[in-house]
Amino acid sequence: MRRRLLLFALLAVCLVLVARVSERYGRHLDLSAHRINSLSTSAERALDALPGPLEMTALMPDYPVQRAQLEQLLAPYLAHPNRPRLDFVDPVREPERARALGIKRHGELQLRTGPRREVVITPGTQAIDAALNRLALRGERWIVSLRGHGEDEINERPGGLGRFVSQVEGLGYRVISIDPRQVDRLPENTAVLLVAGPRRAYGQHSREQIERFIAGGGQLLWLVGDGLPAFVGDLLGVGLLPGVVVDATAAQYGLQSPDNAIVADYPGDLLAQAPEGPSVLQGAHGLVFSAGDDWRLAARLQTGPLSWNETGELQGRLARNPELGEQAGPLTVGLALQRELGSGQQRAVILGSRHLISNDQVGQAENTALAIGLLHWLSANAQLSSRPVAQGLDIRWTPGVAGLLAVGLMGLLPGAYLAAGLWLRSRRRKA
Repeated sequence: MRRRLLLFALLAVCLVLVARVSERYGRHLDLSAHRINSLSTSAERALDALPGPLEMTALMPDYPVQRAQLEQLLAPYLAHPNRPRLDFVDPVREPERARALGIKRHGELQLRTGPRREVVITPGTQAIDAALNRLALRGERWIVSLRGHGEDEINERPGGLGRFVSQVEGLGYRVISIDPRQVDRLPENTAVLLVAGPRRAYGQHSREQIERFIAGGGQLLWLVGDGLPAFVGDLLGVGLLPGVVVDATAAQYGLQSPDNAIVADYPGDLLAQAPEGPSVLQGAHGLVFSAGDDWRLAARLQTGPLSWNETGELQGRLARNPELGEQAGPLTVGLALQRELGSGQQRAVILGSRHLISNDQVGQAENTALAIGLLHWLSANAQLSSRPVAQGLDIRWTPGVAGLLAVGLMGLLPGAYLAAGLWLRSRRRKA
């Protein structure tokens, strides 16, 4: 009898210890095809980069079903090692607390870390991931895009930047367009100055604005258009190879035009999370960097060995001609530069193509991931994911399909279980 009691006591102790260990070192396995029960890479990196603990507050009456649904949605986030905390506020029982927190709508979810706050009006995976990325952004969020000299503008036209701007604003950046001829100086809170392929030369006033911004330590993303202004090349030590880069590798990806430069290898120093496939830079120029006293090369984007800078017409059968200065690949089509300035670092990225972030190219291959990764590197947010925020899983059924599923789940399936049980019972009675 004593041995049996001792056995039960030891078994109880083991169960308690297992429960305590499982609470502290939890693991879960997501077997769903779309991994709907796991954190996305974007959310995971954002949670890792948060400056402090994350507090989630939901305005929701004490309705068990609705609260359980929200807890199920937030379960992957709450399981993160940083241990975010979820708190419910009942507007009926705690109206003063709801007003103090600034919560206005039933079902609203607030995310807080330190002094930062993001509001998710309708909680969903996509909306929460985007809010987490906005919370995790460091430093200034303003991106200034220059216009007035033939640069790509923020619109939905084929050569515009509307799609790219929508992507980065979903990550927490704010993009504004400024004509340098109409201002005395560029905003001091600019995180990145974007110059998307100017076609016309900058006048004295605009040139002074850009030079002052670079000299003051501003971060620069310059997309080469018809050429690179001499004053920018002199400031950064960057020059262009003659002609346009052509790449025979483009045919492997179904691209007919020869002037598509393929970038398939990404330096880890530049992109903490490398894109999953190649990027395409149409009409790219080869870049040359001359090291100076201050700027140094941090990383470069290069094409493959089947590329060269074609100086002739892009017609007929193309072949490299070394006598015309056409160099064999790999060729540099992107330069990431940085220099020590005061107590910090200044960064600049020069891309040989203006088309990387245009509406007709940003969705091609991994162009969006590359552009976002470069933007994160420039703004000192390289720890964040360079993948765009994934769209949530949205299942839509027609009324007919929904009716058939309802009949099947509520009628046919229980009837089948009942029939199987009655059949087994009759067989056992006969046996």
